[in-house]
Amino acid sequence: MRPRQDIVGETAAPRGPAWRDAWTPRGADRSHRFPRQQARRIARDVALQVGLVLLLIECIFVSEKLISGLLEEVLKIQAPLSKTLVMMAALLPEVFELALPTAVLIAVYRVALAMREDREFLMLSSLGIPPHGLIRLVLGLGLGAQLATVFIGGFIDPLSRYAFRLVMFTAQYDALAGNTVSANRLFETRVGTVVVTPRAGGEGRPRLFVRQEDGPGRERVVVANGASLTGPSETGRVSLHLYDFSVDEFASAGAEAPRTGRPPTAPVSSLRGSSTQQTLVINDVVPFDPRSRNVAELTTGELLFSAGTNDGHRLELGKRIGRSLLCLLAPLIAILALSFTTRFNQAFVLPLACAGLMATEIVGTVALGGLAAPGGPLGGSVLAMLAFLAVMAALLAYAMTRFAAMRSSAIARPGLNRS
Repeated sequence: MRPRQDIVGETAAPRGPAWRDAWTPRGADRSHRFPRQQARRIARDVALQVGLVLLLIECIFVSEKLISGLLEEVLKIQAPLSKTLVMMAALLPEVFELALPTAVLIAVYRVALAMREDREFLMLSSLGIPPHGLIRLVLGLGLGAQLATVFIGGFIDPLSRYAFRLVMFTAQYDALAGNTVSANRLFETRVGTVVVTPRAGGEGRPRLFVRQEDGPGRERVVVANGASLTGPSETGRVSLHLYDFSVDEFASAGAEAPRTGRPPTAPVSSLRGSSTQQTLVINDVVPFDPRSRNVAELTTGELLFSAGTNDGHRLELGKRIGRSLLCLLAPLIAILALSFTTRFNQAFVLPLACAGLMATEIVGTVALGGLAAPGGPLGGSVLAMLAFLAVMAALLAYAMTRFAAMRSSAIARPGLNRS
């Protein structure tokens, strides 16, 4: 009887241990693709893993923000639960540009590792599909992740940052107008430094302390035993009511006490009263800058229009595009990390791969900052900067793809249960 032979393209697939040395870059026949059903399953598993890892990263990030000051701020102004939830939701896109590439790396690594240990790569190799053929599939997933990063990081995140600041602004103003401030509050406003001190138990009008610059060589201090805000009106103005107040003007140290370097203890002029009212612009009470003043709150479309004339906008645009390209490199790093995974180093390979991804982002950001700075090789040209990013990403992707092809046997060989 004629011995059975497994045909792969035009050459017979080796049997037994010989498969370890058979896979070379030349063995990757482009006509052999992953079966559709297999590809759909891999894409589904990777998408599920990406979603779970993203959820974990976002929860950790929001928790850190709450612990580092947001929760304390919310409690001080007694913001309602609805506004607190909106602010927490507005924080989610802030870390998305770095969280998604990391999630893609972890997901591709875990799914590919499971396939390797279940010997699926060995089964696919018998069909003429080399292990590094997975790269074509995961690059497609990385491209989809890149598009998501461009959209969320370039449009959703800037608007979410502005929404967070807007909701915080309204919560702070409502606390001042509704006398719900529960702790000492300090505001640096256009009218000066303002300190609001609540009364015991939160009852009554809070006390107010204001320090202002009153022309050259003079300072004004306003102290009120009670204060309240009303408004804003249709014109955006508010009324500040002061009760049992005093207004003292002092000469600055430079004008009156050059020798001692201290301001005089006695005021130059004083005013006392039981009640007064002053009309202010709401922005003078609680400062709120327009969105155009913060580059992080500008969308990618807005940056494209202004990047040619604004160095800061051009650099921010380059950073966003560069972070989106990490989604294409992340699955390749995952495949390479898989090729080095054995039962002796399995606890370290994935964290090192994630660290390598973050190092790529840091090194790329620093290099871009130097090259795109005024006077640098890419300074003043948006197209040159974008072309540089595209070329560098393509070169890195090509180098990692070739390296993964050379390590096909290491990718396919199960390494956790046996050496």
